[in-house]
Amino acid sequence: MIDLNNVLKTSVNVPMHAYWDPIENTANNLHWSTEEKFNRAKAKWQEPVYMAWEQWLELFNPGPAHPMKNYSTTDFQVFLPPSTANVGDVWDLKSEAILPFLQQFHPGATMNIKHGRNGAKACLRALSPEYADIVFRIHARFILDASIGAYLRPAQFAGHLIINLNDGTICQFRLSLPRRNSNVDMGAFTSRDLGFVPRMELCSLSEPQRKSIDWETAITAEEVGKKFENSLYKFTEIEWTPIEDAVERAKALNRPIHAVLLFGVLDDESC
Repeated sequence: MIDLNNVLKTSVNVPMHAYWDPIENTANNLHWSTEEKFNRAKAKWQEPVYMAWEQWLELFNPGPAHPMKNYSTTDFQVFLPPSTANVGDVWDLKSEAILPFLQQFHPGATMNIKHGRNGAKACLRALSPEYADIVFRIHARFILDASIGAYLRPAQFAGHLIINLNDGTICQFRLSLPRRNSNVDMGAFTSRDLGFVPRMELCSLSEPQRKSIDWETAITAEEVGKKFENSLYKFTEIEWTPIEDAVERAKALNRPIHAVLLFGVLDDESC
């Protein structure tokens, strides 16, 4: 068990790079809509739309608001546990303290994801006499243009923070959108779409660390992921039965199968 609350007390600058690649592809071509389709959608909107087609083409690919930004080590206290913690413990992160990091991407960042739950969690993944590794998962949206209901919702942001316990410095910080197909949802007017952003990431410019740290206590990234899923999604507690076994059981009990077909995944914010 360790208390990390007094670790980050120095006010050292931590420069952070932001990367935001253009959307590579979408299911319904929303962000590459033709001028004709854009004008049709605009005509159906309940309020007057004062936006040109050229502005529309740039809307979903704005790039980072601040490609480079300096933080203080004290800004990272938001990721620390509120009290003493053991390796494997999970805690909530305060949305209002997370937003400045997300606003480096876009000023319209919000953590209001309308699910009535906290959308940011952290976990102490590993600990050594010199270092602590905190892994986190954040769910957020970006309001690109409120006047037409334009938004972009990443599937999730995943990342980690490595702290030097001896001198209270940030060794490494990374927050990124997982690189997998269909990792963002987007919408505007009454249209919805999903797509793929190759890179959306914040990362520190700290000096290189040695390739490996001899962790005294640690859990795997897979174990952390499972802990986050269990704390974010109640349905992960369900004991799922393979379809083949379900069919055999239905035959044995002479009962029907109620099948639900899902498009996409349940355990993040992107379809």
